[in-house]
Amino acid sequence: MKRLLMMIKYRQYRWAARLLGLLGFVFFVSYFTADGLADIKIHQPSSDLTLILIFVLLCFTGYLLGWVIEIAGGILLTISAILLSFYLHYFVNFSIITSIIYYGLPFFIPGILFITAWRIKILRKSELPC
Repeated sequence: MKRLLMMIKYRQYRWAARLLGLLGFVFFVSYFTADGLADIKIHQPSSDLTLILIFVLLCFTGYLLGWVIEIAGGILLTISAILLSFYLHYFVNFSIITSIIYYGLPFFIPGILFITAWRIKILRKSELPC
């Protein structure tokens, strides 16, 4: 019974990460094309835009990898979200709230959920009878 409950919890975390990641990318693309692109062009030249797009590409790669290998995708999503927020705050001079909430959080939360789903899967496998 406990194994079944862990399997259900694993699936819930995995699908929550997948759906929140998809929603995060939709939110990011819509925000980035509406307001964010103009903000970045005002603050710095296009070299910053290239680096930001590289970080977003890392986030997207982590999201796609998370569908197959939860731990690798979760770690890549989490690290790239932190780096994206750090870069926007310190080098593009965005406020800390803007860089974390609008740019980092849509990628950070799915990353943590992928890592949590992987951890539940490992715990479930360790409880198998020999």
